[in-house]
Amino acid sequence: MVAARKAQKSVSKDNNTAKSSARQKVLLPTLKEQQRYVVYKILPAKADSAKVSILSKDFLNTHNYILSQCASNLGIFDGAKAGLSSVKFNPQKLSGILRVDSKYVDKLKVCFGLIKNINGVDLIVDCAYVSGMVNKAVERMDG
Repeated sequence: MVAARKAQKSVSKDNNTAKSSARQKVLLPTLKEQQRYVVYKILPAKADSAKVSILSKDFLNTHNYILSQCASNLGIFDGAKAGLSSVKFNPQKLSGILRVDSKYVDKLKVCFGLIKNINGVDLIVDCAYVSGMVNKAVERMDG
């Protein structure tokens, strides 16, 4: 009877170690990628309301164009490391939010400066705000 209990305990220990090794280890917060949320605004270079209204009507294509130009300006390697992605855009205010790795925020700002016109409309893409939390970036974009 004592031998049966010892055998049962050893089987239960083996099951516990199997369960603990099957659990995936959690990554430490210092090792995680730190994302930043960049709020940008599109400002017309000249006060031509007709051309600016064209941008606001077709803002999805404008937003995608800005995203693709930034990715191409960063290049193949930096574009992949930066993890550039779209979060939100507001066609009424001509603004949007892009997510990027914290090490590439300055390079993204340079990419904004290299965009001079979209669909024949001269414009300035301005970095309005940088945040580590998406809800604060949304507040700044909408407010």
